[in-house]
Amino acid sequence: MMARGSITHQVLVFALLICASVLLPVGGGLTLHYYTETEARLAESLATTTRLTAANSIAALEFDDSDKAKEILSALHLDPLISSAIIYDKDDRVFATYQNPFAPSTGTASCTIELPIERDTDYYGRLVVAGHLEKKLHDALLKWGLVYAIAFLLAGSSVIFIARRFQLRVTRPLIDLAAMALKVAKDRDFTTRAPLSGCTEIAHLAATLNLSFCELEQHQKQLDTEFDALEQEVRERMAAEHALRQNQQTMNRLAREAGMAEVASGVIHNIGNTLTSISISSDLVASRLANSRRRSIETLNKLVDPASVLTTPIFTAHAEGPELRTLLGQITDALASDLEETTRLVGILQAGNSHLKSIVSTQQSLARNRHMLETFVVREALQEALLLARTLSRHHAPIDECPHSDCEVYADRGLVVHILLNLLINAHDAIGALRPATPRITLSIAPAQDGLVSITVSDNGEGISSEKLLSIFTYGFTTKAKGNGFGLHNSANASRMMGGDLLVTSPGPGQGASFTLRLPSGIPAPTDFEN
Repeated sequence: MMARGSITHQVLVFALLICASVLLPVGGGLTLHYYTETEARLAESLATTTRLTAANSIAALEFDDSDKAKEILSALHLDPLISSAIIYDKDDRVFATYQNPFAPSTGTASCTIELPIERDTDYYGRLVVAGHLEKKLHDALLKWGLVYAIAFLLAGSSVIFIARRFQLRVTRPLIDLAAMALKVAKDRDFTTRAPLSGCTEIAHLAATLNLSFCELEQHQKQLDTEFDALEQEVRERMAAEHALRQNQQTMNRLAREAGMAEVASGVIHNIGNTLTSISISSDLVASRLANSRRRSIETLNKLVDPASVLTTPIFTAHAEGPELRTLLGQITDALASDLEETTRLVGILQAGNSHLKSIVSTQQSLARNRHMLETFVVREALQEALLLARTLSRHHAPIDECPHSDCEVYADRGLVVHILLNLLINAHDAIGALRPATPRITLSIAPAQDGLVSITVSDNGEGISSEKLLSIFTYGFTTKAKGNGFGLHNSANASRMMGGDLLVTSPGPGQGASFTLRLPSGIPAPTDFEN
């Protein structure tokens, strides 16, 4: 006997309830589905037979052959579902019948189908077919109910057999295992192990539970380790964030300093241009002072010289002539002294200006170690260089401009202006040295070829010999009497640093020269800027 509160009894009751709660609704639903599906299938079969009969009756109606129509309807006896049928012509008169079509259909499974008999757009009549589905439905339900009852009995027998096989000796170890698991969960002491006693399944369950405890113990240790690592990572991240904030502040400071350096570089550049103009102007003033001093003193000396046969009668003809000669002598001495002092002051100005230019040149050299590369229209940089060249050059020659207006380059705009200015001044100086009958400087800009835009400055000046062409860009090499050999050397280095180059051609002495600055039209590969 099984106790009403035992696990075996409860398993049996629950299993039976589960079987009943599952099989009964499922069986009822399946029965209803099977009934509905069977009824729909029978109705569809009846409808198919009706459509075929209607299609076969077209010819009989078309030729008014009622015997043929009856013969067609008589074939319906092959379908046990059909109880009667009738064909109406297009005037709705009875044309042919099968069995007794006027008997009313009874029963819940009665089915009547009416179809028009037509072909394309021609209407010939209609067909009405009546059928009884009760017999077929009854047979199908009876068969399904028998299968369902057998399945229910087999399920109940299986449940009882399984419940009988459930032994009471399983309950005690299960209760012990449950109590131990509850204690471990409460105390979180995963070192506890369950005894491997009882049947094989209970022992296996205890072993599995012990394995779970062991894994939980390992996970607990791992969590403790990860928690310590997480705390360390949090401390490191806090330190990294602090360092990041410090770096950001440093970067902001460097950015401000870079902006200030950029402004200072522009100011130095403008000061250098102004100092160049002052240098030229001071040289002119010194030259004119020297000439003026020489001519003025010579004239006054001739005027006050007692041995002069031209001016002596002027001073002796009047009573105050000697005093006037003395006064003019004093004026001559004072003028000579003033001119000498002015010449000395201009020399001081020239020396100071030269010193300032040296300082500016040094600062510009330091500033050029960092360049701002950007994309700009090369014609604008050329126009800026032309404006500076007209201001700074001592010699001036007509300039023919044929630039390609929309060419853009990727370079340092300030360096490009500096290089072009150097080339333009050299062209003016070369023309000034040769003084051709029709001096001319030609500027041209060629679109990009092989990724480089070419800016050419050509002149018809003194030209360059073939042996000098080999050394034209060498540091310290110059063809000018007062040159220092730095301009073309620095220009060539700057052009290479920007990813381009500087080329020179000359047919020979007295035949002019052409300098071509080539610059990248887009951002070059990183290797182009390694130096």
